[in-house]
Amino acid sequence: MKATIISQGPPPRDSPLELHRFRFRIDGDSVLATVHVVSLRTARVIVQNLRAVDAVIKMLRAIVAARSDDYDALNNSVYSYDRDALWPQNRITGGRRRNEG
Repeated sequence: MKATIISQGPPPRDSPLELHRFRFRIDGDSVLATVHVVSLRTARVIVQNLRAVDAVIKMLRAIVAARSDDYDALNNSVYSYDRDALWPQNRITGGRRRNEG
């Protein structure tokens, strides 16, 4: 799975900076590419509450860690997640994890 930041933009006029928006695309082997939007505020809440490690969480952590002056540099950044790297038995069992039948 890959998450790619494709654009970002300032919040609507008279809105808090936390509403800065980031558009991103999700690509994966079993998923058609989809485009989503997340605000800085939402990214902060997700990062604070989820400890998972996947492409989207990596991307959200980068957004939260970036200074507002550096948001343009995030455009076209790609964040990857390789499930097979975490589950080596997938290569042996044809994609099934142990205890998945």
